[in-house]
Amino acid sequence: MRFLDSNVLAYAFYDNKFSESCQRAIEEGGMTDALSLVEAFYVLEDQTTREEAQRCIKGLFKSNITIVDLDLNLLFEAVKNMHRHALNIFDSVHYTCALLNDCDSIVTMDRDFDGLQLAREEP
Repeated sequence: MRFLDSNVLAYAFYDNKFSESCQRAIEEGGMTDALSLVEAFYVLEDQTTREEAQRCIKGLFKSNITIVDLDLNLLFEAVKNMHRHALNIFDSVHYTCALLNDCDSIVTMDRDFDGLQLAREEP
């Protein structure tokens, strides 16, 4: 399974050079976490409108993407991983979620995921 980073989720829903490839990544399915939805919402609200951001995020609930809750265990492990891998807390939550859920790769444009245990794929 592939983990979809927040930038993939956001870029899929407004006009940019990545939108088509990000839409395909979502259609192919995978996994993400609740924090990615929050980050994607923030970007979408800035790039579109609040109403459009709400519509887009609600649409992800109906997609074939598994959404993992952020819980204390995940956060605890992410705090440990951020020091091991020099990741910020947001990326560490995503990376840790992918690891704990046996993902094979992370789909993202974020090069901070390069060189980690999981392969980074661009959409």
